[in-house]
Amino acid sequence: MGKLFVIVDMLNDFINPSGKLYFPKGRSVVDPVVRLRAAFRAAGVPVLYVNDAHPEDSGEFASWPPHCVMGTWGARIIDELHAGPGDIVLGKDALTVFAHGAAEALVTGYGATHLIMAGVATEYCVQACALDARARGLAVTVALDAIAGVDLNEGDAATALEAMRQAGVAFTGADRLLEELG
Repeated sequence: MGKLFVIVDMLNDFINPSGKLYFPKGRSVVDPVVRLRAAFRAAGVPVLYVNDAHPEDSGEFASWPPHCVMGTWGARIIDELHAGPGDIVLGKDALTVFAHGAAEALVTGYGATHLIMAGVATEYCVQACALDARARGLAVTVALDAIAGVDLNEGDAATALEAMRQAGVAFTGADRLLEELG
């Protein structure tokens, strides 16, 4: 089964305290994502970054303050997780990377049938990407200690996890994934 390690929205505007939509829980997942990325790279599993990259007139800004505008500091991957040689970086102007046909073509082109996901935010882009991947028949595993929710309303992240579980998303921890990659 072909795998891809998918890192969702680990961007300055969400993770850096100076970011436009910074939330402290996002910072807590940096270390597990760094460790997972290193292990997946070492195992030869492709790393795919899916990142908010909004045009200045993004429709998303009707619901959210402007953030992750293409070409700005806020839309850059945080320093601890900068993309390396062979990594794939896809921008998105939607909650899910699958809103753009290029993502599905890329996943298919890599022969991936299983996405392992980490990043932010649980109840927004992580959930949207996971559910869309499941709708396309892909296996999805989410590293629970490598995702973080905003919880604008208490319980939003938990509700998202339940929706993913009901769609067939599997959950595990970073340490378990690291053991499996061994």
